[in-house]
Amino acid sequence: MEEIAGARERFEREVATVRGCLRALAEQLTPGQVPEFAVPPEPLRDGGTVPATYHHAFIERVQADGAQPPQEAYGPGLAARAAALLSAGGWDTGGRRPGAEDREAKGVLRGGPWVRVSVPASRSSVLYEGRTSDIALYEPVPHVRPGPSATPETLWAGHELCYECDGLGWCPVCEGKGWVLGGNPGWGSRSIPRDPDRLGRCPLCSTRRVCPICNGAGQVPVGANPYDR
Repeated sequence: MEEIAGARERFEREVATVRGCLRALAEQLTPGQVPEFAVPPEPLRDGGTVPATYHHAFIERVQADGAQPPQEAYGPGLAARAAALLSAGGWDTGGRRPGAEDREAKGVLRGGPWVRVSVPASRSSVLYEGRTSDIALYEPVPHVRPGPSATPETLWAGHELCYECDGLGWCPVCEGKGWVLGGNPGWGSRSIPRDPDRLGRCPLCSTRRVCPICNGAGQVPVGANPYDR
């Protein structure tokens, strides 16, 4: 696949920005407990978009060792301090500064990358999270309509072109891809609305790819069309 010009560089910049921010926050908020925030070997792929997008996510928890009682491990106001650090670093915290009793601070950069610091009610640990934005790295591969499985010249004796796919053999809705924009979102998820901007299971073949009437043959026995009866 051909890479999109500049996309890899942007992706790597965002990875470095998010990771650097998380480490800087940890150095200020939990000194002596700074996770590595290791970069995963491969980015996470979202195949539900066209073209597919990729992102990296970080999540690390630091835990107080032997704190008695545990709620004294991390004092109140940690989220407020995190929000102030994020704001000073150019991250958008939503215009609201958390108070001493708040347990979460989140910062977002233009374009989508974000970081978040949260503390449980017990204040016995601190959770650091971060994520890059969704970035397409590769040019979409153009879909080529497949050739027909059957034509009037290749019909078997006593058969006619399939009334559903007209000889194509592949599903006439998705043309053999199995997925279409705005399709069914997933198995057993009828309650989830379809998203017109995301790929979903083909409503006709349900990812089987072939025509559900002729099972890929492109032809059916003469008289099989129920609409002719």
